[in-house]
Amino acid sequence: MAISAVKMLDFLEHNIHYHKEILPIRKTNKISDLLKIRCAQCGQCCCDPVIEMTHHDLRRLVKHTGLPAEKLSAFYSNSILESDIDDDGWVKLSYGKRKMGLRKKQDGACMFLSKERQCIAYEARPISCRVFPIDVILDEDNKIIDLELSDVVVEKFIDCKHYRGKAASHKKFMLNANMSQDETASYWKKVEKWNKHPEIGRKTDFLKFMGF
Repeated sequence: MAISAVKMLDFLEHNIHYHKEILPIRKTNKISDLLKIRCAQCGQCCCDPVIEMTHHDLRRLVKHTGLPAEKLSAFYSNSILESDIDDDGWVKLSYGKRKMGLRKKQDGACMFLSKERQCIAYEARPISCRVFPIDVILDEDNKIIDLELSDVVVEKFIDCKHYRGKAASHKKFMLNANMSQDETASYWKKVEKWNKHPEIGRKTDFLKFMGF
């Protein structure tokens, strides 16, 4: 199911604005250690946490699967996310504030997790899935300032089976991190514009506003 490193690099270089001479996070000992974290393909991260996504993630999934945006997305409340309600990315809908994420199955697993615990939409998976279990930390100007091991792993919200092995390419990871930075900033900007509209609508209205 995995996409080759060459294809991934080509995809990223054609889909984000990237300056090869400047990487936002230098390769320190801390970063080098984080890049040694390898996915054990246990599927735990696909079963419990809500996988938040932007309209860019959603657009790639629509193109990849042929499914409409309404069938791929869900809007989650603070009680489900257990997040700070003042965080960025909250969408004001007629029935309250929500965050957009991937739809889940009835058992709580991601809709793209197969019985074999494999992602059946791997090539179009959200950016947050691509960088997990590392979080890309942005400042108030939506610029990358740090990389950290994800809170859901540190706080043991999920039983992540990751292990440490050969370090992933710093350059390739930062391509993903840059993509996360650019797309998150773009999404938050559009959400802010939506939230300022005097007539707040429903999920279908928001998706239409986002171009679906």
